[in-house]
Amino acid sequence: MNTLEQLVYCSRSRLSPDDEAVAMADIVHVAAFLNARNDITGALTIQDGMFVQFLEGAPSALDILMLHLHFDERHEDIEVMARGTIERRDFPVWGMMAPDVGQSVELGRLIAQRSPDLLAWRCAMTKLLAQAA
Repeated sequence: MNTLEQLVYCSRSRLSPDDEAVAMADIVHVAAFLNARNDITGALTIQDGMFVQFLEGAPSALDILMLHLHFDERHEDIEVMARGTIERRDFPVWGMMAPDVGQSVELGRLIAQRSPDLLAWRCAMTKLLAQAA
């Protein structure tokens, strides 16, 4: 049986607001290829200068990705907010998606609280993706 996990992390953007859209497009482009190769799915957004990324995959693949993310100069202060084992993916069709729907009150609250509640992060990201659809 293959174990799957979900992981949510936040990090502080080092980008100027003017550079965020271009950087997000680049991140999604590269991540779509690399994540497909490593069987990782997820979604990424930026809110109030914070990246929020929701990832799904094998624990070892997520661990390796997190190591690589520490070398990305577009962000700093990476913090895993929540991580847990799952039965099935919630975002199976997205190698990486970056919704651009503005600010989410729920995500803002979760970021401020540094919430360890994986279900709350999943619900907030699902709502954000539904708004983008």
